Amino acid sequence: MISRTKTLALCLTVVVALCCNACGIYSFSGVNIDPSVRTISIQNFENSAGEGPSNLTQVVTNSFKNYYQRNTNLTVLQRDGDLQLEGQIVSFTLTPAAVQREGNIDQATLNRLTLGIQIRYVNTTDPEKDFDQQFTITEDFPQNVDITSIPPAAIDRMTERLVADVFNKTVADW
Repeated sequence: MISRTKTLALCLTVVVALCCNACGIYSFSGVNIDPSVRTISIQNFENSAGEGPSNLTQVVTNSFKNYYQRNTNLTVLQRDGDLQLEGQIVSFTLTPAAVQREGNIDQATLNRLTLGIQIRYVNTTDPEKDFDQQFTITEDFPQNVDITSIPPAAIDRMTERLVADVFNKTVADW
């Protein structure tokens, strides 16, 4: 049987946690958003890299919108949000990551895909948090994978990791 002291301590802990969460001081998801911030606008990403699958801009844009909707209470707007996020895809390149010499021929034994995005972030309630920064992620693939045969699931994984990095920089204060 739980002692009265332990029950009281547990109740007090729950009340403090709920109060802190409701006041916008802290949330258990790691999000640290001023309570006056209610909206975020996420512009469509452009592919200035010129490489990648034809739906890459849609995949990146939708990943951002979905991630912020899942992990915050912010309403996603097309424009003029309290928080504003826009960007472009600046790199989508496949390069040799490991090279092996067979006779007189160098051959890639591993290829590395690099996906980079440039993000411009504006916080209308706290301009000191504004930034313009590039985020890059890589993933390695076997030698037989070329830039046209990268699995869509791999691109989704990479995009999700990039979105998490941007999310942490914008609203999680990590």
